[in-house]
Amino acid sequence: KDIPQGKVAIGMRSITRDDPDAIPLNVLNDILGGGGFTSRIMRSVRSNEGLAYSASSRLSPRVDYPGEFRAGFESKNPTVALAIKIILQQIDDVRNELVTDEELETAKQSLIETFPRVFESKPQMLSVFVSDEWTGRPEGYWQSYRDRVQAVTAEDVQRVARKHLDPATMAILVVGNWEEIAAGDLDGRASMA
Repeated sequence: KDIPQGKVAIGMRSITRDDPDAIPLNVLNDILGGGGFTSRIMRSVRSNEGLAYSASSRLSPRVDYPGEFRAGFESKNPTVALAIKIILQQIDDVRNELVTDEELETAKQSLIETFPRVFESKPQMLSVFVSDEWTGRPEGYWQSYRDRVQAVTAEDVQRVARKHLDPATMAILVVGNWEEIAAGDLDGRASMA
């Protein structure tokens, strides 16, 4: 369709729910794009470059099969390629450089402080425990959750980034006016070529 914005999803298969790397990967996702305005993707694509109103990532592990890692945004057609380039660079950066102490602490505290939401109501709590029993989640998972989040190091984050996020193998889905998107931005910083 002849629309002024391109919608983009960048992603790949990820992990199962009980993968040993699940908690460090959740910390990584919070730093990369799941942490709202504190995340690298939001800061670089929205705050620093003004290319999108919202840009983020999410990790969606599944119980019986690998889930997905996905980053996404919507941007004006000519700036889609630049925003993709920036996101792929952010993913590459977390693979090649340690995250900062501040980023690590912010992500861990976010996961720990939002943890009680899992048990906000009796029906929600019942649902969690029934699901855990039904799907064979390891006993004591929730009792040790906060300690395991707190134990994640910058080296753990880099290790799981290298193991589970490879920009070279990610699929990129772009929907929009391809002629305008393919040409790239007016400054020539990026094109879909």
